[in-house]
This record gives sequence, C-alpha cells and structure tokens, in this order.
Amino acid sequence: MKTAGGFYRKKLVAGMPCAPVLALVRYASSLQLIVAPMSPFFESPAYLEAVARLEYALQRHDRVAVLTGVVGSGKSTLLEKWTAKLRREGAIVPYLRTPGTFEHDFLWDLAIQLKANVGLVTTPAELWFEIREQLVAYTLEQRPIVIVVDHVEEIARETADILLTLARLHCGTEAAGTLILSVDSQHLHAFDTRLLRLADLKIELEAWNSDDIAQYTQAYQAAHPEANLTLDQAAVEAVSRYSDGLPRVISQILDLSRLALEANESASVTPETVEAIREELL
Repeated sequence: MKTAGGFYRKKLVAGMPCAPVLALVRYASSLQLIVAPMSPFFESPAYLEAVARLEYALQRHDRVAVLTGVVGSGKSTLLEKWTAKLRREGAIVPYLRTPGTFEHDFLWDLAIQLKANVGLVTTPAELWFEIREQLVAYTLEQRPIVIVVDHVEEIARETADILLTLARLHCGTEAAGTLILSVDSQHLHAFDTRLLRLADLKIELEAWNSDDIAQYTQAYQAAHPEANLTLDQAAVEAVSRYSDGLPRVISQILDLSRLALEANESASVTPETVEAIREELL
C-alpha cells in the first residue's frame, strides 16, 4: 500500500529480519528520542551550494532572495548556521521564525532583535517608527543588514505587508539590507505573489544523493564511535530510498538504528532494519 508520503507500507510480521528492532523503535519514538543533537551537522554539496548563492545575493545587494525546499530538506538548519556566521562577522541579522503570529508580535520580535529603543512602545505604528529609525542608524553606520524570515508559507497577510514595506524601503541598495525568505516548496504556489515579484534570486535546497548519505553516515559513525554502527552499500541505498534524500529523515533513521542495534547487541544496519524504522516513522 502506498502512503500519502509516497512510501510503500508492508505488513511486518515477527518472522521478518527487522522484527527484533520494532519494539525498541516504537519505544524510542514514543519517548521522542529522535532529537537533533544526536546527529552531527553535515555540510553537503547541496548545503554549500545554497550558502554560496545566499552569499552571492548579499554581494549583489539583492532586495529579496527566496530559499525553497521540501519539508525536512534542512532549510532551517542552514539558516541557523548561516545567520550565526553572519553575526560573528558583524552583520545585523534578525532571524524571525514565526511569521504566522499577529502583526504586533512580529513587529515586536523584529524590533527586539534589531535592538531598537522600544521602551514603552505598544502600538504597531510606534514599533514601526522605532524599527525604521534603527534600520536608518545601521545604514549610516554601514552595518550589513540581513533580515531572515523562516516558514513564510505560514505568513499572515498583514505580516506580508510588513515584509513588502521592508523590502521596498530598506532593502536592495548598497547602503541597505537584504531580505531572505524561506518557504516550503510544496507551498510555493500559495506564496504571496507581491513578494515573489520582488525576489531577485530563488534558491532550491536539493535533497541528498547516495554519495552524500554515505559521507554523512561516516560523519555519524565518527560522532558516535561507541556505537560502532556499520552500514554497507545496500543499507546506504535503503536509507536513500526510504528517506527521499531528506536530511531530517536520514538523521531519524540513523538515530533509531543506533538505539535499536545497541539494545539488540548488533552493529550492522541492514536494509530490513532501515525499512522497519521508516515504516514506524510514517
């Protein structure tokens, strides 16, 4: 049976090779043991290409750049790593993760991250004034400004209006900033067309191929030497097949493989193990 996610589900029985790991997989899933810190960060070629294009957008002083990719492709991780780097280099980088909030909350978050003098400011109009004053001050100081907004597919109409004003008045020239918007590619059709028309560059974060997964597996093994986790080529191909090359799913599969095999006193991940874990994650 094909699931909504495009994967094929088969009924698993006790006699299958993957059966011994299922109980622990279910236990780990129920306790939410699949967490990001368990997995090492990996700069895949797709990641490096996307970062290079984002840097290019800044060098050109683009007004708006749009980063797209399917859910689980690593857009948020990329933006977190990249914005941290920009801040270390002295740039002003507000990173807003919840654009679906109310207009006042969005403006407040932006003002705080810009270190605007909000004081007793309470209304959206007052917040707007302080935000624009701070942006002008940074421009006069010749500080690079990069405003990053993640999950734009959740954006409210009034928040889109804010971003349009920012893009038109404070982005796109050598003395101003750049607006970076991240949106799930599945929702790109619903993306605010006014913002899309302003985009100078669209960047697609591609999925990992089997070579990327093999390299990531090596990095994962190095990060968890105590596990002595082993994946042969067939297992790597199974991870690629069942994950669609999505870093989030790949990390989940390897995290649960390690937990399951540690309990099972085995160090070898088989395609059957990968299939069982993916079935459980669906």
